Amino acid sequence: MSPQTITPLLSVKGLVKRYGGLLVTDHVNLTIAKGEVHAVIGPNGAGKTTLINQVAGDVSSDAGRIELMGQDVTDWPVHARANLGLGRSYQITSVVPEFSVLENMLLALQAGEGHNFRFWQPVTRNRKLIEAASEGLEQIGLIGCSGQRAGTLSYGQQRQLELAMTLATGPQVLLLDEPMAGLGRTETSDMVRLLGKVAPQYGVLLVEHDMDAVFALATTCSVLVYGKTIFQGDPQEVRRSPEVREAYLGDEEIL
Repeated sequence: MSPQTITPLLSVKGLVKRYGGLLVTDHVNLTIAKGEVHAVIGPNGAGKTTLINQVAGDVSSDAGRIELMGQDVTDWPVHARANLGLGRSYQITSVVPEFSVLENMLLALQAGEGHNFRFWQPVTRNRKLIEAASEGLEQIGLIGCSGQRAGTLSYGQQRQLELAMTLATGPQVLLLDEPMAGLGRTETSDMVRLLGKVAPQYGVLLVEHDMDAVFALATTCSVLVYGKTIFQGDPQEVRRSPEVREAYLGDEEIL
């Protein structure tokens, strides 16, 4: 059965955000099913980050509807969307540098269970949590760094840890806001391989400027210009679209 015949994990219908007279997202529509990576691309100022903030619940919408796991979450707060299965990573790393890699994972697991403020209880002796944290670190290739202070990891490893922490909260849908930001070429390749490995287990909404990464990962692309979707299709259709090339000012190197 193709992803298109499955009930979407995430559905965005006619989403609008205005700031005064500025229309930042203009009736945006998209759906994501399990195993799909839907990339949102476009020039700077196109409304990509605002869109992902609306989906996450960080920014309220002026019109439209957001459905998560079949439920209307348009007016739900961030934590309620997270509890239903929405996980998010940000443009900058959000790991706790003073904690060890394992402690960061334990903190994320506790947050996913709704009692993160009890972290300083003897959680490091909780075998169930430690096993779950270790499995998450094994999945992303950081098990050998579990005792290392997170702040001493390379930036690329910190981004990988952040992804593992997001996955530890048990999401169904991942919002990835520029996961390649600040990464070098080798680190970007590592992140692309990691995302390619884990993405089939989730529905993924990806905002990313690195077009090589986008075309390596995306099953569908939406192109935003001034908040409006000017094209939606698979990566090869996007590459061939004259509208998309025009939106990027004819810079063929971008596509």
